[in-house]
Amino acid sequence: MCSTSAAPQVTTSASIVRVVLDVPLDREFDYLNPGLVIKVGNRVVVPFAGRQLVGIVMALVNETDIPLHKLKAVLQVFDDVPLDTASFKLLRFCADYYHYPFGQTVLSSLPLRLRQIKPAVSRKMWLYHLAQAVPDALIGKRQQVLARLLALLQQHAECSEAMLAAVSATWRKALQPLLDGGYVNRREVIATRPSMPASAQIPELNDEQAAAVEAILGRLHGFQPWLLFGITGSGKTEVYIRLLEKVLADPQSQVLIMVPEINLTPQLESRFRSRLSEYALVTLHSHLSESERLQNWQAAQSGAARIVIGTRLSVFTPMPHLKLMILDEEHDSSYKQQDGMRYHARDVALVRAKQHGVPVVLGSATPSLESWYNATGDQEHAGGRKPIYRLLTLNKRAVSQATLPRIFCIDTAHPPPEAGLTPLLKQAIEQRLQRGEQSLLFINRRGYAPVLHCSACQWLADCRRCSAKAVLHLRQRVLRCHHCGDEQPIPLQCPSCGNPDLRPVGQATQRIEETLQQVFPQARVARVDRDTIQAKDALTTLLSEVHAGEIDILVGTQMLAKGHDFANLTLVGVLDTDSALYSPDYRASERLFAQLMQVAGRAGRGEKPGEVLIQTAFPQHPLFAALREQNYAEFAQALLQERMAMQFPPATYIAVMKAEATEYALVNQFLTEFSLAARAYVDQHAATLPDQPLIYDPVRPGLARLNRMERGYVMMQSAHRNALQQLLQVAVAWVRAHPLQAKIRWVLDVDALEY
Repeated sequence: MCSTSAAPQVTTSASIVRVVLDVPLDREFDYLNPGLVIKVGNRVVVPFAGRQLVGIVMALVNETDIPLHKLKAVLQVFDDVPLDTASFKLLRFCADYYHYPFGQTVLSSLPLRLRQIKPAVSRKMWLYHLAQAVPDALIGKRQQVLARLLALLQQHAECSEAMLAAVSATWRKALQPLLDGGYVNRREVIATRPSMPASAQIPELNDEQAAAVEAILGRLHGFQPWLLFGITGSGKTEVYIRLLEKVLADPQSQVLIMVPEINLTPQLESRFRSRLSEYALVTLHSHLSESERLQNWQAAQSGAARIVIGTRLSVFTPMPHLKLMILDEEHDSSYKQQDGMRYHARDVALVRAKQHGVPVVLGSATPSLESWYNATGDQEHAGGRKPIYRLLTLNKRAVSQATLPRIFCIDTAHPPPEAGLTPLLKQAIEQRLQRGEQSLLFINRRGYAPVLHCSACQWLADCRRCSAKAVLHLRQRVLRCHHCGDEQPIPLQCPSCGNPDLRPVGQATQRIEETLQQVFPQARVARVDRDTIQAKDALTTLLSEVHAGEIDILVGTQMLAKGHDFANLTLVGVLDTDSALYSPDYRASERLFAQLMQVAGRAGRGEKPGEVLIQTAFPQHPLFAALREQNYAEFAQALLQERMAMQFPPATYIAVMKAEATEYALVNQFLTEFSLAARAYVDQHAATLPDQPLIYDPVRPGLARLNRMERGYVMMQSAHRNALQQLLQVAVAWVRAHPLQAKIRWVLDVDALEY
């Protein structure tokens, strides 16, 4: 009944169809074939628990453990095979490693249109060509449009719809008689968006860039992970482009480029389209419509798209001619999925590259400690772990006149900020306005203020569904929870004591924008956060305005922290970072340093020098000292030593069993029994385990209640990945058999980043 094969096997004549479904049951399901033409890999529609679902055929067999009279029949079969053998192999690995149902793993990797029962229709595109000579009598003297179309078809072996449309808007009507007469034929191809005209500007590589390109090109045939460690502005994107020029010279080749966030896609897409205009390029991210996503996915799956740029989920996109994988900003936590299967796209990309035997390039100015450890090895102990990745370093900015910005800390103790801005920062902004230069103010909190406060009784506005504060959004006149999305109207008086004098406390993007407009009325101020770029092309339009010099001051969240290149931006102001300095999360300092290095790198990328001003109450903190030196390697090495001493990743491997329910008593009972059972298993199998995993007691996360659900977790830790995986396999089976699992929600997070 159940199969654990890595990929489906083809069977010719068979009466039983074995299918995987998008349901939380880790098994395959048998159905009768009522005489349909079905092959392995087809999408089928089957009945399941009173509804109809789309599944994927994994095998065709003649025997089953289920009595035939109990089997239901396949209702419908689609003639496509969306996933190839290599895709099934990767998905099987992910299902096993992250302990997630294989059916859900497979189906969730597909575009939504392929998971629906209605036909998956995407936009069609046709190529036209002459089938035979056209008699002169068919081309009248007044049929000038038809004459021009015929001349174009005679010049080219095939003409796209875009080429014909450039002749006249009425080309379809004019060409129809030739199609009807058999003089012109057409063939359907996968639709791809036309690229931009080729860019005439090709920058010259510096010595470091050239060495990096040469090193990677020297090992193109075979699996090899590369860590491209380059300071901000060092030209990592240009290295990527030069690699693609070489790889795509082979007509049977494709390249997958991954980015952590959607907002990085438009600028990167523009660079690649203009420099590699002869190659079909598609993007895959959640801002696409479902029709666009299906169209682009099919272009990649068929091999028609030579370049695929995508976010996290694109790591599963079938690409029959994959020859190179690139992960930009590899350190970014957005690569880690936080619902469904908790996979890390960077780790999955490495597995996929190894399975395909192709190189993978991880690029970052602030690599994750895991990647840094894999690229540098254990430098503290003789005979320790050797590097797994090849390290390539770019220490110089790509623009020869550009230099790293100077970084200073502003002590907020004296004088304190007014409305979030210190006098020194205001003075620096004024100087940029006078010189016609641009400034960026970074604050990683959207809304107007993080807290609404009553000074009489100290009441604070809470979310009604979470153990979090509701954020004030003054322009929308609501209190909004950024965790569950709950909204409530702003109260006219304190619900606790009736005091009408309620005041916003703290700063967020809306309030800083308002302050800047008051302090600098002559400046053109723009805010960039999730609230302002909800429209599809809002971010692209705003970035174009910045490049055109139509904006003087940018206020934004982490959306502006990385990937953007503004030549006239010379000042970066960081408004509030102190909350992360003393966080209980052991990854907080790593994230903060990376974030500050990234946002600081937006300044001085052109010929004008840049400056970074960080407002903090702790200017002497060691993190800021390391930041001023802009020496990530030294900071990372010190942090690694600390992690090794404390036995935190990457020194060890962790997994977290998370649970939530409407009552915490249920969560606590479940997690307590789970931890006891896990410890009992480790004790019983201590002789066969390569290491004895450590199982902690149940604890509550910082956000103890989310969307009316009480939460808790148990962390498991081991120095050996295999020992932890052996424990997890047994633990998941134990959970699925536990009577409480029907009353709670649980999820296993392997290599967890957040608790």
